Amino acid sequence: MKSTLFLLLAWVICGSASAQKAWYIDGYHGGVWGHYPDWNTRFMADQLAAHPDWNINIEIEPETWPRAIQVDSPAFNDFRKFFDAGRIEYVNPTYAQGYLYNVSGESIIRQFQYGIQTLKRYFPNAEFTTYSSEEPCFTSALPQILTSFGFKYASLKNPNTCFGGYTRAHGGEKVYWTGPDGSTILTSPRYAIEALSNQSTWQTIAWNNGPGYLHSAYNDGILHPIGMTLQDAGWKGGPFIGNNANYTTWRNYFEHVVNKDSATKWKVSQEDILVNLVWGSQVTQRIAQQVRAAENKILQTEKLLAVAVWEGKMQWPQAAFDTAWRTLLLAEHHDCWIVPYNGQPGDTWADKVRNWTTQTHHICDSLVDVAFARQDYAHITLIKNGYQLENDMYRINIDTVHGGVITELLAKKINKSFAVNGFNELRGNFYEKGGRHSSMESPVRVTQLPDGLQMKGLIAGTPFTQTITLTSGDPKIDFVLNMDWKENTGIGQPVKGEYKWEMREKPFYNDSNKLLVVFPSTLKNVHVAKDAPYDVTESQLENTFFNSWDSIKNNIILNWVDITDGKYGMALFTDHTTSYTHGRNFPLGLDIQYSGMGLWGRNYTIDGPTTVHYAIVPHKGNWEQGNIPAENMQWNEPMINQNSIFTLEGSPVQVTSMTWKDGRLIVRLYNPSTKASQARLSFSREIGGATLLELNGEKRKIGGATLVKINGKTKANGKTKAIMNNKQVIVDLPRFAIRTLSINPQ
Repeated sequence: MKSTLFLLLAWVICGSASAQKAWYIDGYHGGVWGHYPDWNTRFMADQLAAHPDWNINIEIEPETWPRAIQVDSPAFNDFRKFFDAGRIEYVNPTYAQGYLYNVSGESIIRQFQYGIQTLKRYFPNAEFTTYSSEEPCFTSALPQILTSFGFKYASLKNPNTCFGGYTRAHGGEKVYWTGPDGSTILTSPRYAIEALSNQSTWQTIAWNNGPGYLHSAYNDGILHPIGMTLQDAGWKGGPFIGNNANYTTWRNYFEHVVNKDSATKWKVSQEDILVNLVWGSQVTQRIAQQVRAAENKILQTEKLLAVAVWEGKMQWPQAAFDTAWRTLLLAEHHDCWIVPYNGQPGDTWADKVRNWTTQTHHICDSLVDVAFARQDYAHITLIKNGYQLENDMYRINIDTVHGGVITELLAKKINKSFAVNGFNELRGNFYEKGGRHSSMESPVRVTQLPDGLQMKGLIAGTPFTQTITLTSGDPKIDFVLNMDWKENTGIGQPVKGEYKWEMREKPFYNDSNKLLVVFPSTLKNVHVAKDAPYDVTESQLENTFFNSWDSIKNNIILNWVDITDGKYGMALFTDHTTSYTHGRNFPLGLDIQYSGMGLWGRNYTIDGPTTVHYAIVPHKGNWEQGNIPAENMQWNEPMINQNSIFTLEGSPVQVTSMTWKDGRLIVRLYNPSTKASQARLSFSREIGGATLLELNGEKRKIGGATLVKINGKTKANGKTKAIMNNKQVIVDLPRFAIRTLSINPQ
């Protein structure tokens, strides 16, 4: 979401830095949910007609076009003629323009699938060649997803909308963006010389192809420099930097302007995606929790019903799932996360997310009713100043005098103690209540449960309830924290002076002062790893802390963060995307609450209770040796058992999705490992065949020539080996690779 201030700045037309040539990416960003006035289609068509050298790139929400046709069908027809003539490129076809780094990998795939499917109805000749976004809608695993959908090029620039972050400056004119699985895509990066603006906190110097930017680019050997702004739909200025610019589509730029041969490979880490939101704020927290819960619910429901279809108990309810996915994908819209308060009372983005995800849940609940009973018991003993909680996996001592913190955590199976005093402490800066406070300042009251303890205490006068649960044979220690806020109170870093948009230092960047739950451990000199969509990032951060827009770090926890000293490790799971803390003298911590100034000077407040579900998993070795991806998947999707269809051998490969299409079972596999893995699917009955598919539905193309055995015959089948007999399919997966199988059940 950009200010109308941009419109004023857009009229500052910069002259050419020299006689050398430069190019510019112009176009429009928005849609029926974000911003798209009814006159906008006619406006774009008329402007394209009036400026024959103006070529544009668009990321317009796919749901926009039915409305546009209804309002002004002739305008849409005129607009589509320019599209078919190649003067318009659709650069972001996702259903709801999500940030991508903050949701599951499967959600990203469905964003593209449903978006492209919808757009093809209105632009049947559309080719999706380049991925680009006005917002920082990036994640490290995009190369394998994009190339599997048929994309050839990408951009890592977002020069005029950096409120929520930007990518790391790197390299020159072009790179081969390399994903964790080794997939590559030719990409225009944020150049190494593309500095952040010193005039704003939402721009790089590439936003208007100014003389300083172009001069720096030429001096750095960039022969074909390019700037970019995708204007907000509704802006009325036409060509963004005037009539004396070389406006190009990304497709034309990559195919007819730049020389591909000189591109170097860049293995993009998730920590090169430098993004941040108002993590810990109650509104952002609820959105993240609602989206995560809906993601888990719909994927579980799909898998359960896939089994039922296999067993002949029902037909695949595609229409119901389409509706359920639609509302979930809309809840992943970037505006939901960065401007959650925008909108009329009762119809803000936050309200929309609640309603949309509720709809997803209702549809899933109508399709299947699943319940299971837990029969796990923990032995609870009263000890001096507290309680001891014990089962076959752990012995945990809890100090009830000091806020219920854990003073001992012994992992029995590996005979290792993990906790030091203050483990599971709540602490933060309550700047309206005297400063820093800790849950250790007050005792807790304890209620014994069959499988754990419930503790009630206070922090800075606010009641909290925490439940700790142990399950026999389960390495996960489960926590549910409820903060029973009675009023809004400032938590975190207070604003220094009058807030202005241009201020680089923003209080919500400072996680060290937010309300955290921290886990000081016996592990020393640890290495940090954290998951991302279809990736695991080996962190290179010295610490997670920053205070200024120009020094953003990727301190985001998607599902889990793990610390290890090499011999032992400990993972932290969370029920929502948020930030985590860690540093040389700062323990692993989870962001629980922030209340104060957010983006655009908006006060992000507390308006009711907060509930957060998290877990701790002690283990041997690093995250991979501790089997953390599998443990986390079981934590997110605890009820799924596909064994009535097939058994899966080849740990650590996961089944991330099971659906049906055209009478065939579609199985998505993911290898969350630094090593290549082989998945062996042994089916409960004979099958008629198996095909490897790209994400766009095409058969996986030959190239790289491994061989496939099908019913004793050998043939080439692309880069991934799949051997199939009547009841078994074997698939080789590179590190962090996804593969999609289409199974003919006969």
